[in-house]
Amino acid sequence: MYRWIHQEKARYYQAHLIRNLFGDWTLITVWGSLGSHCGRMYSAGVQSYEAGLARLEAISKRRRQRGYLLVDGS
Repeated sequence: MYRWIHQEKARYYQAHLIRNLFGDWTLITVWGSLGSHCGRMYSAGVQSYEAGLARLEAISKRRRQRGYLLVDGS
């Protein structure tokens, strides 16, 4: 799981690359306001683990460009 925080805007963004019950890889992204239980979630299938890692890298680059800081990554 990767989690980015933008303190000034009080926003967060998370991304998870998981394998579903059928053995396919899925990228799940979650975002919203800090301190709120409301937020959005999006799930998208990816072709392979490597394709998922490439998408995670693209997300990480975009988050950094927009002022988010990576606070947890594994």
